[in-house]
Amino acid sequence: MIVSTCYENRSTIFGIQGMGGIGKTTLAQKIFNDQRIREKFQVHIWLCISQSYTEIGLIRQAIRMAGATCDQLETKAELLPHLMDTIRGKSVFLVLDDVWKSDVWIDLLRLPFERGLKSRILVTTRHLDVLEQLHAAYAHKVNKMNDRDGLELLMKKFFRPYEQTSDFSDVGYQIVKKCDGLPLAIKVVSGVLATKRTRGEWENIRDSRWSVHGLPKELGGPLYLSYRHLPSQLKQCFLWCALLPPNFVIERDDVAYWWVAEGFVRKEDRYSIHEIAEEYYHELLRRNLLQPRPEFLDKGESTMHDLLRSLGQYLTRDHSLSLNAENSKALPNLRRLVISCDIEEISAIEEQKRMRSLLIFNNKNFKLVNKEISRIEHIRVLVLTGTGIHTIPESVGSLVLLRLLDLSFTKINNLPESIGNLVSLEYLRLYGCHKLTSLPVSLMKLSNISFLHLERAAIEHVPRGIEKFQQLYNLRGVFESGTGFRLEELQFLPNIQRLVVLKLEKATPRGVLVLKKSHNLRELTLYCTMGSDTNDRTHYQAYEIERIQQVCEMLIPSESLLYIFLNGFPGVRFPEWLCLEPEEKLPNLAHMHLNECISCSQLPPAGQMPELLVLQIKGADSIVNIGAELLGQGVKNAAAFFPKLELLHIFDMRNLESWSLSPNTENLYDLMPCLKRLFLLDCPKLRALPEDLGRIVNLKRIHIEGAHNLEEVVNLPSVVWLKVKNNRSLRRIFNLCNLQDLFAQDCPGLDLADNQSSLKCLYMVDCPNAQYFIVS
Repeated sequence: MIVSTCYENRSTIFGIQGMGGIGKTTLAQKIFNDQRIREKFQVHIWLCISQSYTEIGLIRQAIRMAGATCDQLETKAELLPHLMDTIRGKSVFLVLDDVWKSDVWIDLLRLPFERGLKSRILVTTRHLDVLEQLHAAYAHKVNKMNDRDGLELLMKKFFRPYEQTSDFSDVGYQIVKKCDGLPLAIKVVSGVLATKRTRGEWENIRDSRWSVHGLPKELGGPLYLSYRHLPSQLKQCFLWCALLPPNFVIERDDVAYWWVAEGFVRKEDRYSIHEIAEEYYHELLRRNLLQPRPEFLDKGESTMHDLLRSLGQYLTRDHSLSLNAENSKALPNLRRLVISCDIEEISAIEEQKRMRSLLIFNNKNFKLVNKEISRIEHIRVLVLTGTGIHTIPESVGSLVLLRLLDLSFTKINNLPESIGNLVSLEYLRLYGCHKLTSLPVSLMKLSNISFLHLERAAIEHVPRGIEKFQQLYNLRGVFESGTGFRLEELQFLPNIQRLVVLKLEKATPRGVLVLKKSHNLRELTLYCTMGSDTNDRTHYQAYEIERIQQVCEMLIPSESLLYIFLNGFPGVRFPEWLCLEPEEKLPNLAHMHLNECISCSQLPPAGQMPELLVLQIKGADSIVNIGAELLGQGVKNAAAFFPKLELLHIFDMRNLESWSLSPNTENLYDLMPCLKRLFLLDCPKLRALPEDLGRIVNLKRIHIEGAHNLEEVVNLPSVVWLKVKNNRSLRRIFNLCNLQDLFAQDCPGLDLADNQSSLKCLYMVDCPNAQYFIVS
């Protein structure tokens, strides 16, 4: 219905209504991500409303999702006209998720979005009267799941199709009955049952206590059960996440550090404390208490359902508080306080003598008062991200128990020397501090530092002696011969696991293999300065390129490396450690991203890497042909090239003309046996797909866009989903015998698509010559 009305130049509202946890947002996400919606509308915006939204925050989010920036705009009067200009004359699909009152549309968003060429608004809400007040053209009510479907959902979490489930069916049915038809409830209960493999254990769960006295009804039952069965340390981590603002994007790396700083993570002999914290995060995901964002293959970002968040806040109501627009008065004797609304100062801050964590997000009006900060002397975690502070008072040095300090995206221009008194400090994040040009000498006193993040800061000078940070685990900064860190100092940091080297062109080679003994190194990013887009390449002199090449050659990582990101590398050849026997030098590498390496004419033999899951090749201007060199010489450690690769991205390859997957070997071999998805974008000169692509048995999804010389897509028996867009010469799609979904747009030469016997969904736009569509 939404698609069928998209040609009408007017604003139309559609609604999804149902109780909490019933699946409204899940349904809205499916519609939002549907290919037909993606193709029909120019702008796609998702706004999470909740009860505590701020008008300025919503408008900012809308502007950014529409593809514009608004960093310099502060007020509603400035932001609203900018939003209008951003979407003026465009077709817009807008989702307003979790709406509690109609005024968010009537009083705030209606005027700018009615200026669009055509707008379709999808609203999710628990309250039918909200949709009535919005005059929704259509309202869909999401009903409870019946017990049969609920049992199927529960069983699917544990048993493969061929496994015997009859011994569990009756007790499983009784458990599902207690979930009252709510998909969220069934999912979190499945998290409790995840490690229970006997009937007796399932019966114990069924018969256990599912609520406590005084707990609101909507928070009891399955939700409370899922919390009660958590190990004690995971209970603390769950409750901590529940304090974050509504719809907050929880990043694995950040939350792991917060938990470590709070003291929630128990040290084990075999793993670092940060690895254990990350495992806590993944355990909450496995138990469905956090919801992973689907665009992240490694589940590095997630959110928490509002009902679970409400449960956590109820359980911590006596000692922790999340302040927002609806609730802006702090209680005395708090241990944790999170602020996500615009207030200038915290009432009775001097009374918060037990406070361990204070987190303030994107509050431009907040001011840090010298006398106030010295009163919270027991604080461990202080996050002031995006606040309006310009200075850090000297009294910060009195917070000797502080373990984590995050000043990202603030306007500070210096750090006080008293920061050297923070003897417990482990985590210092200065990301995006555009006015901060130097670090104080006293910083080098802090021997417990394990995380130092200086990316996108204006820092030009750092003190010498980074080798004193023996606990350093994560470092992001500039290594410059004059005023930055020195590369040779890295060899004295035995615990480094994540390293981001910014402005690599400023580093000086020293002839020392600085990372070879970094046996814990998991992630390495080497970043040369690039232009703002692919048409604005950064050019270097010949001597600069040679120096960068030498620096890269000396940064030989240890065998422990899992992720490599090489961005803007201007050398004519990739580093030797990527090209010669990478299966031995990098046996554990799982993710390789080669971005804007514009002068390299040959790719490294990634096909030899036994653990590689993701390969991205972007903006390699000098690559004309991809051939056997990508596969490597022969199959050595496995009976396949790319034995574990699941995702292949090739895009912005402006000079790529041919691509072959035929190796230089006569032996039998498998080819990418695990590959599931292929993205081929903006390769305008590519003439044909590899002939052997049809041999890849698990390849299910292909997206081809901007391949203007490509004439046909043929003989791909395993592919079930195909999108072709803006391919001027494409004329034939043939023999994709298992294809179920075909999306074709702006392919003027496409005139024949046949032998698609299993097709279920066909979507064609701006393909004027597609007169013949034959289903065999």
